Amino acid sequence: MLVLAWMMLASTVPSFGGPVELLQNGDFRDGLREWKIEGVAFLDAEGVKILREGLLSQTVRRPDLSFYLELSYSVRKELPSNAYFARSVITFYTNDSKGKGLNFTVIGQTHGELGISSWKDIKLNLFQLFKSSAADPESFHLTALKVTLELGFTVSVPPPAVAYFRNISLKRANPTKILIQESGQKVLSDRTELAISVTNVGDIDASNLIATLNLPSDTVIISEKTSFSRETLEGGARWILNWMLISKSSGMHPVTVRVVSDQGEVELSLRLSIGGIPPGMTTETVTTTMRTTVEKIADQVIVMFSQAAFIVFVVFLIIVIIIPMIRGRRTVEVVYRLGTVRCH
Repeated sequence: MLVLAWMMLASTVPSFGGPVELLQNGDFRDGLREWKIEGVAFLDAEGVKILREGLLSQTVRRPDLSFYLELSYSVRKELPSNAYFARSVITFYTNDSKGKGLNFTVIGQTHGELGISSWKDIKLNLFQLFKSSAADPESFHLTALKVTLELGFTVSVPPPAVAYFRNISLKRANPTKILIQESGQKVLSDRTELAISVTNVGDIDASNLIATLNLPSDTVIISEKTSFSRETLEGGARWILNWMLISKSSGMHPVTVRVVSDQGEVELSLRLSIGGIPPGMTTETVTTTMRTTVEKIADQVIVMFSQAAFIVFVVFLIIVIIIPMIRGRRTVEVVYRLGTVRCH
């Protein structure tokens, strides 16, 4: 039973995949906790309100940082003149290939429209922003990142202005990357059981995956499937695949696991030790498998025939017995009474 359960397994380890949120308290449910405030900035019913000049910022330091980041927020402004600007600013703390620390500060987006505006949702791709404004991200390692949202002015005494910010989010969104690894193999006297793990080490979901085991001509798969398919493999999720193999000759046999998805293709080549079995046993195994399949089909046909016969029997009862009984109860009974008549 244990061998059969392992052979039929094709499961997924539970995972909460998808982009990873890096900011803390970005919705301000806990007030201004985790945020650094400068100038005239405070929390009100609409979000963080900045008067005349001020900012709020938060720095993220994590060992799993990457440049594949998305910054989003909502902004509303009341700007009386062009002297004011409301904007987002991102500071990248990096190390180059030699380990030297370098900092890059770039402007995310400036919001300088005059007058009273409605709420506007902003979304910035920080990978592209760093590449276009600073340098090639592939040449640096990101160690920390600072997000700043501010209201400022360019003249000495401008008229009052207001900016609001809310729903601030910084998400890591590493692209899909499929990693294939051998999870284990169990070598028996006449067969070998192979387990393979397929992991999406990125944050973005992989889609339309097909995993196939390619074998040499003298090796046969006797488990249920040669290929497995899956619509989605979430970011950070792992997919376990299992095959049971036999071969006409004992020894080391090359096999290849190929996984194809909408995001690309990856392969893993292995050499498995498989004990050879007599040719007659191989024929017997294939014959047994075919008989089992035929028996399953026969059982399904019998069940379908039984269900159809039962339905026909129920319909027959309704037509022959139940309907005449109902009609009989509804028939109007006519009673004739006889009496004597006098003749004059």
